[in-house]
Amino acid sequence: MRPGWLVLGAAAAWLACGAPVGAGERAAAAPPGQLLAQIPRLPPAGGKPDEPPPPHRAGELECRGCHEDEHQGVVRMYLGMGGRGTPMIPSHMFQVRVECVACHVAPKEAAGRARIVGQTFRPSEQACVNCHGEKYRGMLDRWNGTLGKMRDIVTPKLAAARAGLAAVDVKDPKRARAAKLAEDAEFNLQFVTFAKGIHNVFYAADLLKLANVWLDESARLTGKSPAKVDDALVRGGYCGVMCHEQAGVKLPETVAFAKQRVPHAKHVSEFGAVCTACHSADVHKAVTATAATCTSCHHSPQNERCEGCHRAQSAFFRGEAKSALAKAEPDVMAKAVGCTGCHDLSTKHSRQAVTEKCIGCHDAGYRNFVAEWTTGADKEVASATAALRQAESRLTAARRAGRKNPDAQALVKGAREALALVRVARPAHNPALADGLLDGVRKRSAEAVSKLERP
Repeated sequence: MRPGWLVLGAAAAWLACGAPVGAGERAAAAPPGQLLAQIPRLPPAGGKPDEPPPPHRAGELECRGCHEDEHQGVVRMYLGMGGRGTPMIPSHMFQVRVECVACHVAPKEAAGRARIVGQTFRPSEQACVNCHGEKYRGMLDRWNGTLGKMRDIVTPKLAAARAGLAAVDVKDPKRARAAKLAEDAEFNLQFVTFAKGIHNVFYAADLLKLANVWLDESARLTGKSPAKVDDALVRGGYCGVMCHEQAGVKLPETVAFAKQRVPHAKHVSEFGAVCTACHSADVHKAVTATAATCTSCHHSPQNERCEGCHRAQSAFFRGEAKSALAKAEPDVMAKAVGCTGCHDLSTKHSRQAVTEKCIGCHDAGYRNFVAEWTTGADKEVASATAALRQAESRLTAARRAGRKNPDAQALVKGAREALALVRVARPAHNPALADGLLDGVRKRSAEAVSKLERP
């Protein structure tokens, strides 16, 4: 159950009658036409109180006959509802029962004027500081400024989408979809603007994020390329800008995910990842990323940073791997192609997919090369593994018998490290280096066995 549903009934009543529940009850107890009749009148000078005047005609003091309730949008924004395309995301302040007057503390009217026209209270950052402390000073301006920048990114995209729709034949089957996307995006933009997105900043940001996506898609449907602007902020990079930086929240260098340490800070500062790519937009701190989320970025055709994660494979391919068992030289293809020269990131990775990339540059005779390389390499790895296991078994037996052999132990350790390197880096990335290392593993293992068999 989403936060806020427990008090949604009261909020719905608020919306239904256009005023707080308590105010609605008072109105029901005293119909508008009788309100003045119930107000005590001051007695005239030196006399008794006047008799109350006869009741006014029904509906005479019904303000809503002319004045529409202007806070409906604001209330919906605060509740996290009313926008298009996103689930209900109540404001954190609403969830802890914070009312309007907790933030609206600065009087708009002077005392004398207020006695006649009434008083309206404006929001003040002092209310933030009173509850949250000095670190929240400036937070109100930051929220307003960030939402303003986000609207400035989306607004020209909306204008471009409208222009694109005007140029498309009304009979085009894609036009209706493009028009609906633009309409929904415009609604969200207006809702955030007129309902004051600051009443629920993360809900407002999510609405603008969706509007940004919809306008890009609308442009594509009308045959236009999306506007090339830096929209990282509106794509989901608003969490840190809106709140974390001001509140002094430090971005962790690494985080644990799927039993691995992930360079969290680099994803933001170097790779351009936005917060909501991995975190929920409506549940604070919740992680929504899955293995598929990672793959969608890391293995996308647009990603050219393969070597940032696949360091072992890169070093092996470029002849930069370190080992005492063989001299590392770059693979013969290292100067000719990069990772995507052999790996098609738009399809599921397989040896067959790599084969198709080979014949994209070479003739059909190369179709069998990948199979030969990988099948032969598999046999070589299996042979080296068997030799190493034999050496490890002999070394274990010698230890149990109380016989130490530092030389044999060093040989086994070196062979183990070399075999691990080949397994991780994959022989196909540098067949010549793999052959040299696997040959070294077999030789080191045999030499270790020989030393252990000596009396």
